[in-house]
Amino acid sequence: MQINWLILSIVFIGAILLIIALIKQNIKDEKKLERELNYFKKPDEEELNDEKYL
Repeated sequence: MQINWLILSIVFIGAILLIIALIKQNIKDEKKLERELNYFKKPDEEELNDEKYL
């Protein structure tokens, strides 16, 4: 049985490209998740009514 190097190389290159794509997507998702977790909505500033405390 002879090894078909063309098919083997195509599969190998495809696997390498898939791994690279997954790593890039993982980095992008990590950055997006980090931005979402670090986001704190600032509360609306309320004006103090001085008459309330007199």
